Amino acid sequence: MDSENLLSVLFVLDSSPQSGASLAFFNSFVEQLADCMSEKAALTLFYPEFSDKEEHFSLSITQSPKYRRMVTYIPTRLDSFSETYLNEKMDDIFSFILKDAHFDAIHIWSLKNHSFNYPAIAKERGIPVVYTFCDGFLFSNSLFEKGLGESMEKVRVSNFVNSSITSFVRRLISAVKPKSRSYWFENIGRFSRYYNRVSESGIDPAVFGERAEMADEVISFCDKFVFFSELEYNLFYRPLIAENKAVFMEQGIMRELDFWNRPFEIEGAVKFCFMGEILPEEGILELVEAFNILYEEGYRNELHIYGETHENSPYFNRLKQRVKSPDIFFHGLIQGGRMNAVLNTADVLIIPAKWPRNDTFLVNNAVSERKALIVSSKNAIAEKVRRSGRGIVLDEITPRAIAEAVSELERNRKRLYYFMRVTDDFRVPDISENCGSLLSLYSEIAGNYKEADPLLLAKRLNRRRKERQRG
Repeated sequence: MDSENLLSVLFVLDSSPQSGASLAFFNSFVEQLADCMSEKAALTLFYPEFSDKEEHFSLSITQSPKYRRMVTYIPTRLDSFSETYLNEKMDDIFSFILKDAHFDAIHIWSLKNHSFNYPAIAKERGIPVVYTFCDGFLFSNSLFEKGLGESMEKVRVSNFVNSSITSFVRRLISAVKPKSRSYWFENIGRFSRYYNRVSESGIDPAVFGERAEMADEVISFCDKFVFFSELEYNLFYRPLIAENKAVFMEQGIMRELDFWNRPFEIEGAVKFCFMGEILPEEGILELVEAFNILYEEGYRNELHIYGETHENSPYFNRLKQRVKSPDIFFHGLIQGGRMNAVLNTADVLIIPAKWPRNDTFLVNNAVSERKALIVSSKNAIAEKVRRSGRGIVLDEITPRAIAEAVSELERNRKRLYYFMRVTDDFRVPDISENCGSLLSLYSEIAGNYKEADPLLLAKRLNRRRKERQRG
């Protein structure tokens, strides 16, 4: 196809696709998708990078053989909590990007580290918008809203807002190890309840109301919404989003040769592995306690844990003190490109997550490599495992429940080998299918573009005036 006739698409991301600072290897999925799409569309990636050296809210534009990158540099902490969802400086950068370049469609993969005004800005310029619910940031009730019960955790303001202490610590860290930071904490750690253990947030309740109102406006200004799971849509978003605006797309993988489609037998004890975040929400403590129980009962199954340990040292050090079994090994963070290589060192992947998981990228890769699974229930991962018959779904996340599942697969090898059977009956899309589906979606909404509700736009403009007066 002539390059002039290619669709021009803008991806809005929360971090670089090559960054490891994303939940559930999401950046690995985006990187593969962007590589594929760059061959069929004029693709631009827009994302922020935390920096204490570059000029904050400046814009760097580079062109690679695959796609164009637009990177803005942001501080690790902001001046107010409101800026986490309503950031006038980010709005100005986004407006400049849309003014400087023509796009047929904008795909927002996450608004974390951005501004909720983006869809409205796009609508003002007549550009259709697709939004993917790949994280819980937009409607993060467990972190950002009040009045949800005494047991609900509240956010610690210092995790998001600048202070003299955080400024000093940031400068100190930058001076001591200027090249080693991955900003894992800013992208993932500060959203964990472990780092938000306070009874009150200290934020005016009106701020939470404003945030909720703006989240609703995001829904109003987007044309289509992509979900990785119908279950997630039915559980959380059906009352908010009309069915005709919902699109379902399972995360595809890069297909490899069917080298593993052959008989095999495991010699010795079954090896288990965990790949994810070393945080309470991932069920990691229960997993460690389960293998402590197994060791005391005489099982010698190895557990290999892959996840951030250096920047996550406050929680990791506490967790490590709970380890009693010598068969538990911590290996640190792995790059997304080594996912399958790491999977092939184990027999069973365990995902005991407590928070909602809508991703199937890791599961699809694991099953394609003929690994059995032990997963928590009530999420897209469990839905996939149940339908494919590839593992055990836990009704509850407790050390005993996990230990019983592990011992079952050790003792009942026939059942284990059934879960690890050849993948001829395992239907998973190729990443190129995801690419084709999205390009068709972009063409559809670009060809049937509808103007935004003028009353909604007027309401938004009135808010922006008040913001400027407040500033």
